Amino acid sequence: MELPPHRTGTVASGDVELFYRMFGKPGKSPVLIFHGANYYDSADWVHVAAALAGDRQVAAWDTRGFGRSGWSRSKDYSDDQQMADIDVLVDHFDWDRFIPMGHSMGGGRSILYASRFPDRVAALIVVDHRPGKGGGVAATLERNIGRKPVVYPSIEAAQEKMSRDINTPAGSPARERLMEILRKVDGGYTYPRDPDFQNQVPIGGEGGKAKIVVDDTWRELSRVTVPILIVRATRSDRYTLPAIQRVKTEFPHIKMVDVESGHDVAGGAPEQLIAAARAFLAVNG
Repeated sequence: MELPPHRTGTVASGDVELFYRMFGKPGKSPVLIFHGANYYDSADWVHVAAALAGDRQVAAWDTRGFGRSGWSRSKDYSDDQQMADIDVLVDHFDWDRFIPMGHSMGGGRSILYASRFPDRVAALIVVDHRPGKGGGVAATLERNIGRKPVVYPSIEAAQEKMSRDINTPAGSPARERLMEILRKVDGGYTYPRDPDFQNQVPIGGEGGKAKIVVDDTWRELSRVTVPILIVRATRSDRYTLPAIQRVKTEFPHIKMVDVESGHDVAGGAPEQLIAAARAFLAVNG
């Protein structure tokens, strides 16, 4: 699959090397794109990133444990370390303030960063992520490691578990991308992510105390003071009617835009997503 021109690089953060893709040149407020948990790495976002980079830098990155970034040897996927990774990237890019743009899992992390580090954030774009209750203190005290990768006997079996468009005929870009994502292993195919990516207590970290404890990401969203855009996929199950109503009543300042897509918005409705983000950035970027 031919990709738009961009440069790639890595930067060390904690016990991993973080992989990123950089588009555009310095100009208006830069954008950092956060992919989701369901097997979407930075390669899913190259066309969106390139389209938004006409007047600014846009970086898409693979979070630790995903894609071409390293898997943590200490199994440190804590919120503390995830936020530290973002700081490392932003410092590496020499950005003062930036605009997080997060999809799904990445949407939650972008909300959390905007909530806890407001001085570094100029605006916020959330793509089909619905806030909700977090694990709270209990999640910081229980280790969750030793999970085995799930191996699927066929590409079709793996795809049934992914929130991607199932319409991937042979020779199509969607099929080519699916083949890039899945790793061939004994017995079938698996996903390119650390099965322990949700662990909050790193090995050797028993005596430490988490600085960041997330009980409710709705509360985190309420603390964000910069302009916010939520892009909702109409064929996704993320935003129920009560959730939509909650945004309208409790967060009337948030702009919500609907796009005709399933949860994989970057793959299902890239032009609609680009148009919504551009309109928002024209005013807030």
